[in-house]
Amino acid sequence: MRELILNNFLWKVTAFLLAVVAWLGFQPKDKRPNLFPDTYALRTHYTRYLVSHPVTITKPATDTREFKVTPAFVDITLNGDEKVLSEIWAGDLRATVDVTEFKGGTNTVPLRFVPPEGTGIKLERMVPDRVQVEVLKPSTNLTSSGSL
Repeated sequence: MRELILNNFLWKVTAFLLAVVAWLGFQPKDKRPNLFPDTYALRTHYTRYLVSHPVTITKPATDTREFKVTPAFVDITLNGDEKVLSEIWAGDLRATVDVTEFKGGTNTVPLRFVPPEGTGIKLERMVPDRVQVEVLKPSTNLTSSGSL
């Protein structure tokens, strides 16, 4: 029995190691065992670019004024996990400008971006980070006078 194991022992070990490497190489990426946590995943930082993402206006439902936002689109750069970034839908992300305290005229207002909770996604950059907001139609207070 000893001769059976030790005969061509180096060839047997080499064949076994090649079989293990081939097996690991053909595993799906998400099912692959992480044998070397620090060196196996060489890239931990992934980036996703959203070009010409629309700016959303936040205002109370009772505010009937119309606004013009310039520019109406921004470019967003996000960082996070590759799988999460590839599965996230652009409609889940919002670049908003708050006009609740906006009195009138034209002002430059900062943009706000909040990534979805629990995803680990971080905002790296948003260009531009400020937009110009102009009131197109002032509010008209409707009051009822008279009787039926």
